[in-house]
Amino acid sequence: VLLACSTLAVAQLDSVIIAPPPLEDGVILTLEHLQPYWRELESLVEDNKVVAIGTSDLDKPLLEQLYLWAQIKPSSNQVNLASCCIMPPDLTAFAKEFDIQLLTHSDSKEILCEESFQEVLRDSVEGSDADAWSPVWVLRYSVIVKTRGIIKSKGYIVQAKRKAPH
Repeated sequence: VLLACSTLAVAQLDSVIIAPPPLEDGVILTLEHLQPYWRELESLVEDNKVVAIGTSDLDKPLLEQLYLWAQIKPSSNQVNLASCCIMPPDLTAFAKEFDIQLLTHSDSKEILCEESFQEVLRDSVEGSDADAWSPVWVLRYSVIVKTRGIIKSKGYIVQAKRKAPH
């Protein structure tokens, strides 16, 4: 978030929506997975770096657990259109009761896979040794002119790491 603020030359972000981290096959996302990320988001709100925080792809039970546990409540939850064409009724009822905005998205689970990242590096940077790099996290941003609802700019900020040589 601090890197995004610096890159975009703003003092604070209006909204940050966190997508759950990828998990190993067979591992089910739990509140314990989300808590460290949510604590960090709460501290960013307390430090006035972010106005509102939300989640992505949480079902009703997990959203409810997070809501009950969190000091600063989620203001929104994105639902992937690929997983459903109508909002689940239990999620809709919970969101309405607790004033959580439900949004939709159609992003793939993995915004930038390692192979795509390396391909971009090969195409963009000579001698980059692209295969030695992998993305750690990806932040997608949109700058919107509030009074008009116009997207002024959008893009991605990526943190990558170089793999240790064998």
